Amino acid sequence: MDAFGKIIAVFAGIILLFIAPLLYMAQKQDAISQLYVTQETIKLVDSIRAGGELNRNMYYDYINRIDKTGNLYDIEIKHAHRRVAPDYDEVTDTVGDTISSYYYNTYEDEIFETFDQGREYQFSQGDYITVKVMNRNKTMAQRLLIYRGREGKEDVSILITYGGLIRDETD
Repeated sequence: MDAFGKIIAVFAGIILLFIAPLLYMAQKQDAISQLYVTQETIKLVDSIRAGGELNRNMYYDYINRIDKTGNLYDIEIKHAHRRVAPDYDEVTDTVGDTISSYYYNTYEDEIFETFDQGREYQFSQGDYITVKVMNRNKTMAQRLLIYRGREGKEDVSILITYGGLIRDETD
């Protein structure tokens, strides 16, 4: 066997013995983080759906729990509140006889303003809550994939969207 063949064999051995298992473990860690953040998001949303409210302590406890994964996350909260209003005819400037319903969306900025005022954010029965969580940093698996030349292929490895109808079972 010539020297070039031995060098290639050594590099192939290094890749098979070290880099491939490391990539596998990093991808498994991403899967575990995904599962953990999914479970914590489900707990938060189900608590909001059952109680009809979100307070600062609930939110910060949730943040502290998902921070244990070692990743940074972007969290989007959307509250869709159903509104009912009579139809308005702009041409004749009159209110019609029919009634329409639509959903008005509130996002985390308005929810946090309520926290800043020292109050809990209240939901109404029949509203919808949606929480979307995605990682904002590169996980170990994403960094290893960059070294393999697959940069930009996977911008987000942890993505959770969960929500539902507010039941407000506290009454």
